[in-house]
Amino acid sequence: MSTINLHGLSLALRITHPNNMAPNPPKSGRKKVRRIQHRPRKHRIDKGSSPRSPRSSLAQRYARALGTQPRIAKPGSGGDILTVNPKPKPVEPKVSPRVVKYKIATQWPSSEPFEKNCLQTDPLPDDYVFVPRGNVYVTRNCRSKTKGSHQLVYKVYDNTGKKPVGIRIPAEIHAAVVQSAEETAESRANAVKLRDDKDLARSRQLLRKQFPLMPAESLEIVLHHAFLKGSGRVGRTSTTSDEHKAVLAVEAHIRHIHTPYESLLSAGKGREDARKAVWGMVQTIRAAWEGRSKGSTLLTMRNRI
Repeated sequence: MSTINLHGLSLALRITHPNNMAPNPPKSGRKKVRRIQHRPRKHRIDKGSSPRSPRSSLAQRYARALGTQPRIAKPGSGGDILTVNPKPKPVEPKVSPRVVKYKIATQWPSSEPFEKNCLQTDPLPDDYVFVPRGNVYVTRNCRSKTKGSHQLVYKVYDNTGKKPVGIRIPAEIHAAVVQSAEETAESRANAVKLRDDKDLARSRQLLRKQFPLMPAESLEIVLHHAFLKGSGRVGRTSTTSDEHKAVLAVEAHIRHIHTPYESLLSAGKGREDARKAVWGMVQTIRAAWEGRSKGSTLLTMRNRI
């Protein structure tokens, strides 16, 4: 009786199976990207207590010698040093800007003798009156007479502690100064008029010397506009020279009166653009009034102006 080789038969069946005889699918040209999985970091192995290093011992001795906070070795760290945090400092409360202004006005000492700063809301001392700013004669004389009598002058600030609004002086001194101001009002007005006329004559001479060909009508307009007392205009500033003040005043007059500058502004053009548009004309007329131009056209323009 013949025997059947079972091992060979099973192998033959696997080879001749339709699924096993199919050709292998072609591999795509795209390589598979290996995904990297983030593994949790392994904890440091506790090696147990180990002797401290010489460096840590020296550091601890040095800290003790200086009287600072002790530095303790972390157990199981191989001698690494762990600094003990000192006691936290108390947090200072924040101060608002308004409180700072009050502090400046009330606690900042005055550099003047017999003078003290205060706020408008502070109580008025006995036998004192408040003198507001505005009258230079009254304020100056009240201050000088109060200090001359070795009494205290209070410089008063507004409630923000920033802007001075007047002074507080003894009532009797204020009454005497007010009476003196009424008696000398006329004489002081005459003195002020003489001084103003002198300043005006000096300014007129300066304009005539620097712009000898400027028409008399334009000169008077510039003089009573830019050099007017109390106007705050360029002719009254003290931060520039007299010659430069005259140039700025004349250029402003030419720009507003003898060029289409105002028309450009009315048409909606910006101030800087309008200034650039008429700059050449302003310089041309200014050169003619200074006598630096030799052209007949400019002299004709001067006569027409």
